[in-house]
Amino acid sequence: MDSINSETINNNRINLPGFGHALILIVIAGLISVIIGPIVQMAGKLIPFINEWAIFFSYTISFGVVLIIAQKWWSVSSFDTKGVNFTVYLLLLPVIIAMAIIMEAVVSLIPMPDFVRAIFEEMVQLNWAGYLTLGIAAPILEELIFRGVILKKFLEKYNPTKAIILSSVIFGIAHLNPWQFVAAFSIGIAIGWIYWKTKSIWPGIFIHFINNSFSFYLAKKYEDISITFYDVIGNLSYYISLLVICVLVCYAIYLILDNYFKAQKRNITL
Repeated sequence: MDSINSETINNNRINLPGFGHALILIVIAGLISVIIGPIVQMAGKLIPFINEWAIFFSYTISFGVVLIIAQKWWSVSSFDTKGVNFTVYLLLLPVIIAMAIIMEAVVSLIPMPDFVRAIFEEMVQLNWAGYLTLGIAAPILEELIFRGVILKKFLEKYNPTKAIILSSVIFGIAHLNPWQFVAAFSIGIAIGWIYWKTKSIWPGIFIHFINNSFSFYLAKKYEDISITFYDVIGNLSYYISLLVICVLVCYAIYLILDNYFKAQKRNITL
């Protein structure tokens, strides 16, 4: 009987959506963006208000449609919205800032051509439309898609380590360029681990929100989306010291959170 049950479980896992399905979803997302973008631009010619908010409307409509497709295709009837202790959010806050500083240093090692930088500058609007796109819409929609649907199903199909890594690869690929891939993959690992431990999308939305809002704040403050932490600090020794501190902060809080989650699990078991 046990062998029959085990075989049934394995067959069910095989039939679950996997990495290939997620790649197809990313292609669909790209196609939808290509279709929605021109439609919004045409509407903007008739209604000036839409033109001013073109990027916001293009993004939210495109990813909203992708979310609906993903949820229906992958049979996710509800999202994991379990409450998470406020202590977790307090511990995550310094980690988010530290990771942003570390990832920027890593990404800076990959030279960015001027034409790519120009594209980024055109896409990112340092106004309310730009902030609502990056700071509000992106954290909610992307977390619902990449953790609420994709990672949720990956955790049913693969072991946790493989599920988190593969979902982070998909998250990185979705950004369609090597510079954002590195940062997206890294933050995807962190959010994926937290999602696995908490079974909740809220910490991921919080991490995504703080990360994007912090980046937007710096760009807005210095009127330059290419501003770096090194530019802000202006001293190499201080910058290197900051990077070391950031690495230590991330590792220390990881240990604290890991022990916290283990203690919670023990309490539940008892």
